[in-house]
Amino acid sequence: MLISAFCICLPAHATDKESDIETNRPSFTFSSIVVPKGSIQVENGSQYVSLDPRKGILDLPETQIRVGLLKRTEFQMFVPSYLFFHRPGQTNDGVTDLQEVGIKQQLPCIKGLQTSFIGSLNLPTGRRFISGPGVQPVFRLPASIPIGKTNQLCAMPTFALFDSGASPAYQQTVMYNHSFGKKAIVFIEYAGFFKLGTPVINFAHLGGEYKITPRNQIDLHFGVGLNRDAPNLFVGAGYSFRIDKFCPSSK
Repeated sequence: MLISAFCICLPAHATDKESDIETNRPSFTFSSIVVPKGSIQVENGSQYVSLDPRKGILDLPETQIRVGLLKRTEFQMFVPSYLFFHRPGQTNDGVTDLQEVGIKQQLPCIKGLQTSFIGSLNLPTGRRFISGPGVQPVFRLPASIPIGKTNQLCAMPTFALFDSGASPAYQQTVMYNHSFGKKAIVFIEYAGFFKLGTPVINFAHLGGEYKITPRNQIDLHFGVGLNRDAPNLFVGAGYSFRIDKFCPSSK
């Protein structure tokens, strides 16, 4: 099965502690670059999704933790978020699972094409109404290739098994981004979500990131649904940081 996606990612090599922060936010797709060995990176955000004029979902803190284990290997996971449902007459608020707990392995760069493999699991620690039952495997293959000095195209096949393996799903996104020096990136992205037995959901997604310092980043993003079954729109913002002295003995 071929699944394509595109992501925000600039360098096509393993990072070190002299490199600027590289995040998986705010796009749907992930960077193809791992965090430096011995560093810890925390990516935080909040997002509001409008389902229709009377219904919406607020998601926070949307925190992913990434830890550099080896030069090309990192541990990553999403800590549980809290979802606030805005639905007249209904209260379905609750906590999500501990999500995508796993390992990211950066693969050798071939003629400018940088890829990584991510294998992870969603663990059933949250509310079943929100996340579904059982352990859920998730596999991603982010890839990126530069176009000139300031533009980039990336790809990320994603396959998952939800509902204790009973509901196969995959995600496809396509994104083009442009950098303004070393501090700012803007992107435009298509995202499609496909799950067995449910309608297809398509989005158009716009956003950007700005590095306040080489280790601190803020981001903003906005998206709209492209078909009847997709939410009307969503908007979010985030702040990410990297600590390189997390493991002082690493080199």
